[in-house]
Amino acid sequence: MKEKHAVEKKKLSKPMRVFIIVFSVIIILFGAVYGFYHSKISLIDFNDGKTSGDYIDADSSELNVGSDEMESATAGLESKDSVSAEGELFYSEDIINILLIGTDERTSSFSTNARGDSCILLSLNKKNYTIKLVSFERGMGVPILSGAYEGQYDWLTHTFRYGGADLMMREIQECFRIKIDKYIRVNMRTFIDGINAIGGITVNLTAAEAEYINNSKAQKVSAGKNHLNAESALTYARCRYIDSDWARVERQRNVIKAAMNQVKDLNIFELNNTLNTVLPLVQTNLTEAEITGLLFLAPKFRGAETDDMTIPVKGTYGSMTGLGGRNLFSVDFKTNTEILHDFITS
Repeated sequence: MKEKHAVEKKKLSKPMRVFIIVFSVIIILFGAVYGFYHSKISLIDFNDGKTSGDYIDADSSELNVGSDEMESATAGLESKDSVSAEGELFYSEDIINILLIGTDERTSSFSTNARGDSCILLSLNKKNYTIKLVSFERGMGVPILSGAYEGQYDWLTHTFRYGGADLMMREIQECFRIKIDKYIRVNMRTFIDGINAIGGITVNLTAAEAEYINNSKAQKVSAGKNHLNAESALTYARCRYIDSDWARVERQRNVIKAAMNQVKDLNIFELNNTLNTVLPLVQTNLTEAEITGLLFLAPKFRGAETDDMTIPVKGTYGSMTGLGGRNLFSVDFKTNTEILHDFITS
């Protein structure tokens, strides 16, 4: 009787042994996947975006690059003071806001001496799965919020040099009354290596844009749809001399959208190569958990509608003189704040 019971007990344990084996395999596979994922995430330069607070001379030649261009851009504008926005910071659990910052160095390491040449708000709506891109004109005058030049006005692009990504985020947050405390930073080296890694991007060029790229000798192109290599894409994204900086920031958004379209068609091996190339050239204060959350959301945004705009909008800014005697766009932040909030919530 005891032997029969032992046999029956042994038979009943087989499903459990199978379960343990299957469960062990799942754990091993999960561990392998997590190990691969973590190995990629660890390539990123995680940084809180704060700098030591060492301030460059406001009258230095470095900070005056582009002064002649701004003098010309503001020449026909009415001289006026900026108008501050009021009210509580806008925040919604349905919306993720991340500031995309492009700095002007070409090195594989990030410098504290860089300027924030490109400042774009990436706004992801988790409720209706839409993507909004908002460029902030780099020449608009913003009040410096801390440091040696606190209270004085200067170009938005210079705030990165004065206080890093942390200060630039606070400038956007305070001027436009919108909660934004996360950033992703890349530079021109990231741009070139990233575009090369994904195999270039496809954009529509005007005749003037095509001529400008051809004159740079980066690539032979023509008006209409072109597949650009990295050097041509960078030339396109930085082009402003054929029209204006307002057109330049629109081109930057075109590059982002084109890159998004290119990445979604990569196979697993191409994607792996892209991650190995790009991630070491990315700086952010997003945590690994926050990045993981964004990756889980990513499939829902596949093929999502992307709208874009530039702040400040036409008719809502004038001219003023700021730090170092530089010409700035004086912005009606109150009006532009209302426009920005309506845009990202629509």
